[in-house]
Amino acid sequence: MLQKMVHRTGKLSSLLRFYSDTLLTAYLVFGMLDFHCSKRKAAKKLPPQPISTKIVNSLQPSGDLFALTHYDKDEQELMEEIRKEQESGERDNYYLPKSYTARLDNKHFNDIGGKDKYQKEVYIAAMLLARKLVPSNDNGNNNAGHGKHQQRNRRGLVLDIGAGSGYKLVKFLSPEFETVGFETEPAISFLRKKYPNEEWVDSGKSEESLPESWNSNSRKPDVCICSDVIEHIHNPNDLAQFLLSLKYKAYVISTPKREARKPFLGPPVNTHHVREWTLHEFKMYLESLGFRVVKS
Repeated sequence: MLQKMVHRTGKLSSLLRFYSDTLLTAYLVFGMLDFHCSKRKAAKKLPPQPISTKIVNSLQPSGDLFALTHYDKDEQELMEEIRKEQESGERDNYYLPKSYTARLDNKHFNDIGGKDKYQKEVYIAAMLLARKLVPSNDNGNNNAGHGKHQQRNRRGLVLDIGAGSGYKLVKFLSPEFETVGFETEPAISFLRKKYPNEEWVDSGKSEESLPESWNSNSRKPDVCICSDVIEHIHNPNDLAQFLLSLKYKAYVISTPKREARKPFLGPPVNTHHVREWTLHEFKMYLESLGFRVVKS
């Protein structure tokens, strides 16, 4: 069903968390990856706190993971302007300006050498959300483990669409939860050799991507991660519809933030990217497909 799913990098990312319409609420978080805000030396002062650390701290279980994001007046006006431009035909079906130039000759990206320099906060946020949705004192219906996880007594079910090297999924999610990672060649062969005790699906083979193939036990779906993948897909509608068809309780989706990248109207400097969005464009695009954004 889903061909050539890949997992990429970016210095800035929008970390988006969603619930499908089967729930009453949805969840989105927006943030940037690590960088230090100041190069000045200051005696007896702690170094600046990485922005990703601030994001993760705000997602601790003591906080309200399900509180709706409040958009200020300027943001509301901006989103209304984007909506009107889309309705009048000034923007395409992806909510990008008609003047935006996509890179349709993008290159495939192989991330098997990656660790957690990029998108670390995406996976930590997914871990915290999974803990909220699947508490450790689960009543036993969803934490017995299946297949390769049976002896590990993991709980829940977390999918990673475009798992890349698999490092972050295995580090942050696999110790507690049942996980299934999706990738294509050459990454899928690497993953199966590197982590033989984990479940990996070759998304380049449509028959293998079908839920009845990797979820024959009808495990309850909890969290689906799709980290820096959508900007690599020629038709992102196909990816979005595939994600929604999985009927997960929550989706954690990230993509590079176009506001901080040049040229602003494309094509993307990163030759692996087809197109990039601003935060508000991306939010409105995904909501138009059936996601409901909760927090940003």
